[in-house]
Amino acid sequence: MTAERVVTEATRGGADETGFDRLVKLACSIFDTPIVMLSLLEGDRAVFRSNAPLSMGSMPREQSVSHAVAALGEAGVLVVEDASAAAPFNAHPMVTGPDAIRFYAGAAITTRDGRIAGAFSVLDRKPRSRPDDRMLSSLRLLAGMAGDILDQADATRLVREQLGVLTMAEQMSGVGKWRLDLATRQVTWSEEVYRIHGASPETFDPSFDDAVSLYHPEDRDAVRACVKRCIDTGEDYEFKLRIVRPDGGIRIVISRGMVEQDESGRPVAVYGVFQDVTEAETAHARIVESEARFRLLTDRATDIIVSYGVDGIITYISPSVERVTGRKPGALIGRPVTDLILEDDVPALTESFKALVRAPVGAPSRGVRYRGRNMVEGEQWFEARTALIRDEAGQVIAFHDVVRDVTATKQLEDELIAARDAAETAARVQSEFLANMSHELRTPLTSVVGFSGLLQASEALPEAERRYADRIATSSEALLSVINDILDYSKLEAEAVDLEPQPFDPAAMARGAALIVERQCEAKGLNLVVDVATDLPDGLMGDEGRLRQVTLNFLSNAVKFTVSGEIRLEVSRSEGRLRVAVTDSGIGISAGKIEALFERFTQADASTTRVYGGTGLGLSISRRLIELMGGTIGAESRPGEGSTFWFEIPLVEAQTSQVEAEAEVQAESLPAGLRVLMADDAPANRELVRIILAGWDIELDAVCDGAEAVQAVQCTADVYDLILMDVHMPVMDGMAATRAIRALDGEVARTPILALTANVQPDQVEACRRAGMDGHVGKPIQIGDLIRAMAQAVAGSDRASGRAAA
Repeated sequence: MTAERVVTEATRGGADETGFDRLVKLACSIFDTPIVMLSLLEGDRAVFRSNAPLSMGSMPREQSVSHAVAALGEAGVLVVEDASAAAPFNAHPMVTGPDAIRFYAGAAITTRDGRIAGAFSVLDRKPRSRPDDRMLSSLRLLAGMAGDILDQADATRLVREQLGVLTMAEQMSGVGKWRLDLATRQVTWSEEVYRIHGASPETFDPSFDDAVSLYHPEDRDAVRACVKRCIDTGEDYEFKLRIVRPDGGIRIVISRGMVEQDESGRPVAVYGVFQDVTEAETAHARIVESEARFRLLTDRATDIIVSYGVDGIITYISPSVERVTGRKPGALIGRPVTDLILEDDVPALTESFKALVRAPVGAPSRGVRYRGRNMVEGEQWFEARTALIRDEAGQVIAFHDVVRDVTATKQLEDELIAARDAAETAARVQSEFLANMSHELRTPLTSVVGFSGLLQASEALPEAERRYADRIATSSEALLSVINDILDYSKLEAEAVDLEPQPFDPAAMARGAALIVERQCEAKGLNLVVDVATDLPDGLMGDEGRLRQVTLNFLSNAVKFTVSGEIRLEVSRSEGRLRVAVTDSGIGISAGKIEALFERFTQADASTTRVYGGTGLGLSISRRLIELMGGTIGAESRPGEGSTFWFEIPLVEAQTSQVEAEAEVQAESLPAGLRVLMADDAPANRELVRIILAGWDIELDAVCDGAEAVQAVQCTADVYDLILMDVHMPVMDGMAATRAIRALDGEVARTPILALTANVQPDQVEACRRAGMDGHVGKPIQIGDLIRAMAQAVAGSDRASGRAAA
């Protein structure tokens, strides 16, 4: 308590409202002085209160006169007759300042605990003679009375604080005190008891009967009986009862009471406390209800519910453990939770729990699987989901697990995984087989298709030999079509087909497809008509290659199944959808068999296959491709009247700049004077490419494997403009050779490299790109595809441009 507060308490008298005033009047009367001052010392300050206004309320302790008084001890008295003439007092602010104090007499104030608290002094503004011993004794007596007033003020303050603390404690704990006067039958309540009863002390001053009337009717007799027994026997009591508030609310309280007796042992009062336990009772009831529901759930649950501490000792386990594992729950209480876990799985499960404990508070719990042992069936699988129980500091103090028997699920998952692995293995084997088959068939077809094409282009070939060459070309193209159908179907089944939308001219696409079957139509005497709508845009965005494939399938089927008459290819666009239709005058199909044509390995009937051949995959592939592009496909036909096969797909128009850029690519040609290196282990392929490029003024060097290719690029004085690289070669394959070339120093490492290979699967093409190749040309080699790819590969090459200019 600060000195200022002590002085304030003392000067207002504390319990005695006029104590200080009387003391001042008495001092003024005895000493006939106008000023009486109380000065208290605290820390490095001295604080003043006086009956007359002074210019200062406090000052540093060392400068105060009361400090000098205190230095004299408990019985010390300091007298200054004329301060203006006595050093050091003549420099004191109260002497030199407006207060103009001249006379001072002060005695030390001593408190009950023997501490010198300050000084009680009388002052005057004129000099005075020293008081006699009787007067100084009176001053000491007045100082002692001032000490008593200070002690009383401090005691009053302490009582007030204690009452405040008691009131707060009552409010916080819901406990209030009461007293029943047996003589008057009046009851005294504390504020908290009024609050508990919902009553106001201003409007309700209860007697015993009034108080009892507030209790629940079923509890009133018990209250009277308890109070009577306490009065009669002197025994304390405690019981629980219900209070009915004026607003109808019910509070549950615990009443504790004891009897108060006078000197003769006669009871004069009963007193005690009320504690409001409504919230606690409500919470307890909820807990009991919740536990009952929990027990009901756990007793009937198929899952095992288990609780255990941080020491891993089980504190609760549901009865379902016996149904699931055959182990009795009572035998598991107090046992380590690891008793439920197969020994081999304990270390991994321990690490999972450590990670769960280290995870941020609120992080979701993931199921943990482990093996346990069934008393009857042996090993079984469980999945546990764990909830962490934390204290107020956030420390984990317990675990609650919900454990489910997932043995059947695990067995099914294992079977599914095994089936998946088997399917993936089968798919991989199939893919590898198809890739190898494609490669082995395409490699000899490269020579067949290439050289038959060269024969067909020869003007010196006699008519009979030309027919032979045509037959070879037609047969090889048919074989290649079968290979492509099988590969396409395999890719579609594996959902491995990626569309490549590019700007293209739909009219040019249609005419190009028609051009492929034109010679076949001429051979059979069929009239081939291409009807392109006049409003067809010059450029659309789509996968031209796949659209040409479907269109060519329609045309090839029409040629195959038409003996005489006309085949018409119609191309149009309406409401943003491109429509391509092929109509023939062939054998036709019954309406009931049209839909089946688009299923895999299906033709109209067995006789069709015998007469016309084919895999029965073409239309199935076409349907999957068109649907992959978001389009529809269909057919209309009547037996003997011909058929119309059509598809429609949504395609947006290409921007003019895109169309022009694509046209520039299509128009590219090879610059003259290029130096090209070809690596291929097949002599026929090397000869074929040499003949194809003979008309392009290209210098071609050929080697047999990748190692020779790497050596050739290192030894040549003039860097090659382009490398054509086969993939499957002895000694060093094309992939390794490409990586070796890319690892060289200098300009040679940047030489464009084209894969010239029978590896045409998407993953194989991507593998070529990852190895460092710049493009891909599939075998059998199509002359146009080869020239276009070579032109694109050397486009923008300063070295190639320089050769052309030279």
